[in-house]
Amino acid sequence: MSAKGKALREIFYRKGDPYRHISAPTPYAARMLEAAGFEYIFLGGDVTFGVMVGKAGVMLTLTEKIAVARYFVEAVQIPVVMDCDEIGGLGPAWAVRACEEYIRVGLAGMDIDDRLPDHSIAAAHAEREPGIEGVIPVQAMVDNIKAIVETRKALDPDFLLRVRCYDYWNNPDTDDTIRRLQAYEAAGADVLYLGGPPSFDPEVVKKSLKALKVPCTVPAVWMTYEWAKENGVCEIRTPYELEMIMHSAGWEFLADFRKNGNQVIPQWRKKYEGNPFMARGVDFYKKAAGDMTIAPRPKVG
Repeated sequence: MSAKGKALREIFYRKGDPYRHISAPTPYAARMLEAAGFEYIFLGGDVTFGVMVGKAGVMLTLTEKIAVARYFVEAVQIPVVMDCDEIGGLGPAWAVRACEEYIRVGLAGMDIDDRLPDHSIAAAHAEREPGIEGVIPVQAMVDNIKAIVETRKALDPDFLLRVRCYDYWNNPDTDDTIRRLQAYEAAGADVLYLGGPPSFDPEVVKKSLKALKVPCTVPAVWMTYEWAKENGVCEIRTPYELEMIMHSAGWEFLADFRKNGNQVIPQWRKKYEGNPFMARGVDFYKKAAGDMTIAPRPKVG
């Protein structure tokens, strides 16, 4: 039994308190998230692997992903979950292998996708994942889910399985997509991920939520905490924000440095004076945690 798996389940299954999620691009950033009071770490195909190794997660092998995951598991005390998007369409044998290795490395849960990975020549050197062009058949996905559910019984019954559905992108029949999600639910998914496009219709989300019993994660930049709470969403996903802010600030500094030289360094140090991440020391993360005023469960609307 996994204490971290149980803790992760509690996050998704508590009622009336949607979790605000931000993904971790690096182990260093994972420690920042932990110090700021976030409750679990997620390793995503874009945010994490695009940053860590310069390739989209769907282009990495299971061995490569496990090697990266180990650094995150060792960096923090809170649960770590990893995306397993690369097994889409490969079948139950790969789902079993992934589940086994994810549990053995110390992860508390995994995501699996129903989309078909892009294996075109263009994807070979891509840092980011492409758009959603298609999903695998429902029964094939059900077989993957059942294989993972059976595998974890022997290794860690608390290991959490979240299943991502991207059928909303190209299927105008919402009822058909809901039936797909219900099949995932019946197969043993602990949490469902309603992966809609940026223009995701709130009414479509509401209809889907009412038809499902397990907790649902929804990535939607338009969604407020109040809307999520009212409609029963368990987690509001805004995965890219930390990575975008880190790299945006870094890009501004590099542009300034290239234009004006070393003289800008004192100005930038002054700009972030007092921020615990502007200095290094033995008590670095302790200080960071002590200086933060963010609540244990950030409730940003």
